[in-house]
Amino acid sequence: MSRASSLHRLQQLELDLEAAQSRLAEIDRRLADSEAVRQATAAHTDAAERVHKARAAARSAELDVESVRQKLTAAEASLYGGTVRNPKELQDLQAECDSLKRHIASLEDHLLERMVEVEELSIKEHSAAKALDDIQALEVTARAGLAGERTTLLARCERLQAECEAALASVSTADTATYRALRLSKGGKAISLLTDDSCGACGLTLAPSIQQTLRSGGDLIRCPQCARILYAG
Repeated sequence: MSRASSLHRLQQLELDLEAAQSRLAEIDRRLADSEAVRQATAAHTDAAERVHKARAAARSAELDVESVRQKLTAAEASLYGGTVRNPKELQDLQAECDSLKRHIASLEDHLLERMVEVEELSIKEHSAAKALDDIQALEVTARAGLAGERTTLLARCERLQAECEAALASVSTADTATYRALRLSKGGKAISLLTDDSCGACGLTLAPSIQQTLRSGGDLIRCPQCARILYAG
């Protein structure tokens, strides 16, 4: 799968997830017509936000560990590679490796704490979701259609969330940062599908050289006009 293809899949999944979440929120608003439902909804929203923040913190901690491990790998390559022979330099490299190992151990402890936090908050979020479902079940008689749709959407959101996380794992940190920035600045659409030799977002007809490079599936190609990442499909 090319870089653009991976990002296009991630965008489609996230757009589908956002659409499902938006519809779910609309249904929740229509169902939340009692104080008990409103309170349960607020509790579930708060719990879900805490889980989201905890997952983001865990991901950040994971990236920190990965970054320091890469530094350690580079330092050990210099230490044991035979290219450095000066005793003082070797001593400094050994000290750097030892320091990096200690730092990694500390970061891994921090990562473990964040992972435990995610697990604990997820349990609370699931409990809040169940409490909300239980309360809404009392009022479902007159709104069976909406309740059924809500159940389907909850399952869809859970599946899409898992697929988003899996898709994100296949994207590099740099590409993720570029994608996130573009989605933020381009109304949620960072990737534009090539349509009839034109950018599907802004309509600019692309030069044949750009189209050829794009279809080769190599580096990320940006639309000269709207700056979105192009995907040939």
